Amino acid sequence: MYLSRVSLRADIATTQLSLLLKDRQGYGLHRLFWDLFSDGGSDKQQRDFLFREEIAGEQRVNSGKRRAAPIYYVLSKKPPLRESPLFDVDSKEYRPKLAEGDRLAFKLRVNAVVRREGKRHDIVMDQQQLWLRQQLQNLGIKASGEKGKLKACLLDSAGDTQVSEWKTIIERGPFAQKLEQSLGRRDSMEWAIKTVVERRVQHWWQNKGDRLGFEVACFDNGEPILESVAYQKHHLPEKGQGVGFNSLDLCGEVIVKEVDEFQKFLFEGTGPAKAFGCGLMLIRRL
Repeated sequence: MYLSRVSLRADIATTQLSLLLKDRQGYGLHRLFWDLFSDGGSDKQQRDFLFREEIAGEQRVNSGKRRAAPIYYVLSKKPPLRESPLFDVDSKEYRPKLAEGDRLAFKLRVNAVVRREGKRHDIVMDQQQLWLRQQLQNLGIKASGEKGKLKACLLDSAGDTQVSEWKTIIERGPFAQKLEQSLGRRDSMEWAIKTVVERRVQHWWQNKGDRLGFEVACFDNGEPILESVAYQKHHLPEKGQGVGFNSLDLCGEVIVKEVDEFQKFLFEGTGPAKAFGCGLMLIRRL
């Protein structure tokens, strides 16, 4: 395997950046990276690689404003071409030496989903909807519709008892420090939602570890060493209006339990959105 650090060439004008990456929301980046592995054959040939976009340090431009330049990490079965009209490529062989019990820091962008009745459901949206409906059901209210409608209905109907329960949820979770502030009803609800979503993500990640050869490391108090941030929607216009997927950035620590399974996970990635920059786990030995 080969791990490459890829960035746009310095001689590409700033004005060309948006043109080159105008289709970043869909298959555009994947298509661009295909060229790094092209041997002149048909575009139908299989090119197995994973990639992850990150933002390089901010750079000054003529106007005095700053722009963030994207850099990419690409994991591939064969080395990319060193000479590219678009990219500077720094590539090295990737052979991580792993042993059972190794403790590793990681970061991973993932499309986290759960399957139910043959369909994929984004776990963040799924948990928000489940919690809001359960809260309304506890109040004897049957409600349906979008998340915003459910939130509004809950805020209109909840009393002091419910708000107190929300604060208890927050107190027992990773955002307990928020209670140092004076939270109103809406903020209490929002942080309670964030707490139950974070718990759902933790549970999902721990289940992943059981299948992929790792254990989630924990703090002394038993809390998983895991942070989920940068939840965002990505549109796929080539698949139709309104079609897309959500991504979540995870970082934390894991402990290797099954070397072969974990290495397979590193090399093959995870999740259904690997063609869109998800699924590549970057690790660092602690």
